[in-house]
Amino acid sequence: KIMVGASLASQPAVILACLSPIVRCAVTTTASFPMAAKHVWRPTLDDVERISWGRSAKRKGTGSRGVPHRLNDAERRLYDLARRKGFVEIDGSGWRRERSDSPLVNTYRSWCDARGVPALYVHKARDGIDEVVLDLSPLRTPDQFEPAGIYCAEVTIGMGDCNVEGLQVLPSSRYATEEEQQNLISEFETRPIYQLPQYILSWLRPRADAKALAKHLGEYLNTAHVAKGRTKSKGAPHVKPGKARRHGGFGI
Repeated sequence: KIMVGASLASQPAVILACLSPIVRCAVTTTASFPMAAKHVWRPTLDDVERISWGRSAKRKGTGSRGVPHRLNDAERRLYDLARRKGFVEIDGSGWRRERSDSPLVNTYRSWCDARGVPALYVHKARDGIDEVVLDLSPLRTPDQFEPAGIYCAEVTIGMGDCNVEGLQVLPSSRYATEEEQQNLISEFETRPIYQLPQYILSWLRPRADAKALAKHLGEYLNTAHVAKGRTKSKGAPHVKPGKARRHGGFGI
């Protein structure tokens, strides 16, 4: 991890020498605008919309019964707002105890994957110091995450320290060898987003500053979109109960 405040190049050499390769790249790698990969597997916006209502997707692999995507009423309102604003505001982690996961985080990440834009979250804390999280994994360009992350850190200089957390994988699987890196690229080309690790940058800011930072990033990265999906105000579509399922619907 590295805290990026004024300038990456201003970090003392003795500190840089001790940093991991993913952080040392901040000094040797040129920043580049985050670009999405083409000709890779992505869900359709229609399928993301379908599974968010608990309906089955038309394309296999879009959702999984082991990864909840169906939104409740409160999450639906936040999701509708997020598509217009370009970032989603979540109380805490968005964890829903009865699902042992965060459907809102999962659905919003899939929606960003379908559009080929980074996923931007504002996790609101009780003490008013919120965490802005930028996930670059929906771009599906693991070989370009580092320069893209540097770009995002640089465009927010003066708005708070950026914590580059990097690829969220276990320490035992850092994709250190060339073969492992090629495997990672292949996985990002072919696997659903919920099977792929996140690439995280984060900022801790007071609530007003956190929202301003998220809006700033959203404008730079073009994460906002005029939603074409069904909004909560129109009501939920009819969902046929799934076969032999206790509550009906998929991904609930």
